[in-house]
Amino acid sequence: MADREQERQLLRKYARPIVHMRRQCKLKRLALVFGAGISKSFGLPGWSELIESIAQDRDVNGHEILERTSRRMSLPFMTEVLFQHFRKAEHHKHDGEKISSLEFENRTAAKWQRICAKHLYKQAPTKFRTAVRQHPYLSELLPIVERTPLTVNYNFDDFLERALSERKSPDEKTRGFETVTNPWMQFRRDKGVVYHPNGVIKSELMELPADKFIFSESSFARHIVGSGGDTSFLLNHFCKNTCLIVGASLEDESLRSALIWSANASPGNFHYCIRFMHKRSAITEEDADAIRRANFNVFNLITLFLTEAEIAALARLIDDTQVSEPELQDIATREGVRLVYKYYFTGAIGVGKSATARQLENLSVIDEWLEPPLPILAKPWDSLTKAEREKADAWIINQFALKNDRLRHENLGVFVIDRPPLDPLAFTPVEDRAAKAKLLRDAICPDGKWSVADGMVMFFKGESSQLAARVLAMGRDEYTAEKLQAMQNALSQIYKGTGIMPLDTRGLSTPEVTKKVAEMIFFEPYTECDLNRRVRKYR
Repeated sequence: MADREQERQLLRKYARPIVHMRRQCKLKRLALVFGAGISKSFGLPGWSELIESIAQDRDVNGHEILERTSRRMSLPFMTEVLFQHFRKAEHHKHDGEKISSLEFENRTAAKWQRICAKHLYKQAPTKFRTAVRQHPYLSELLPIVERTPLTVNYNFDDFLERALSERKSPDEKTRGFETVTNPWMQFRRDKGVVYHPNGVIKSELMELPADKFIFSESSFARHIVGSGGDTSFLLNHFCKNTCLIVGASLEDESLRSALIWSANASPGNFHYCIRFMHKRSAITEEDADAIRRANFNVFNLITLFLTEAEIAALARLIDDTQVSEPELQDIATREGVRLVYKYYFTGAIGVGKSATARQLENLSVIDEWLEPPLPILAKPWDSLTKAEREKADAWIINQFALKNDRLRHENLGVFVIDRPPLDPLAFTPVEDRAAKAKLLRDAICPDGKWSVADGMVMFFKGESSQLAARVLAMGRDEYTAEKLQAMQNALSQIYKGTGIMPLDTRGLSTPEVTKKVAEMIFFEPYTECDLNRRVRKYR
């Protein structure tokens, strides 16, 4: 199958995730997270295979103790048992020697790490450059690693660094990347930094840090609860970026902890994980949807079910150095797929739409006002003089024109827009709405040369007494429950029909509303409301 055919199929299936990740990649807000899956193609063992191989080493001789004790043990604990067995044997070997306890512990730790390295790289390819070229998707991911500020690599191996070295131009005077195990140090580079939370074991004489090796239960526990704060860094990293997780298991406790913490700390920031498929028909759509919803609910993860070839195609699609903007536009046109998704938030004052929009900053958010609001907007609408109303109208209408100008020039992204262009009509007496609609139309579409940007409208609805209580906290005591209910009724008359998605916020906190909105954005069909026609034809 040709590359472009693979990309067309993938864009058709996962248009919104691809559009979102591609925009985040351009903004340097996309971060890759790698697990053991990317190293399997190099012949490296998984964790359980590595433990079994180490147990068979004649310097460890731990196969029998694992058989006796490993039932129902976690992998880190099995490693801890092996290490303690090895440490005791080393102590017997050096019994009677006059060496300090510190020297013994350091010698033992160094020898243990050499044993682990021997078995980690035992089946490693001898022709590494060829192995990188033959890897099903790493070559497509490397340009993204080079361009993004930080890549998290949970693997012990240094194959990602070696692959980056293979790509280095002969004219490049620096290494081209930086490897760190301490995330709190200032990095020398602003992109191409690879962070190994569990440490890294060198396969060759590369200049890599060797100050950390988290492989056993005790070292893992110190890493999680210790004072080093690496977990805090990962939490911050997951809250500040959109992550694409490749080849990592959600059973990894370190990754699980970071995802769960960030999902609760930043409910509007969600990430992507790839669930590897040996073949496309390996899972039913019903099972895939259940997994997708569970990962989203627990971890704020959007799950992509991909084969190796599809992972490579995904990397190409989200990187504009591999698939250019014109090429992407051509693919989208051929498949009838849109590259811009617009979600307008509407609702009465106090319903929580602006607070929800602020939670969704990993999307492209366009605020209600693009300029500092006029002081008279703080007054109740029905208390303004005629001159004040005209001034407020002119300013508000201009804000909608500015927002529309921003949207009509965008060609990629998932956008959240606080208030659609028909909202001002809800603040206008019924008999004056046609005139207000004409003012809006003339300002947004001067001389009819362009259109109002259509989009899906998410209508936030709430209990009027609860809304009144909320706006009291904002110092807006003039908005009574009756006025807010009237506003909600007016909006209900204006926004009905195709492309309107109601959202009942009663009894829900802002994080809960945010979660529901994000789920609607990425899991529900996208149908636009014909805002342009409504503004032009409003009577």
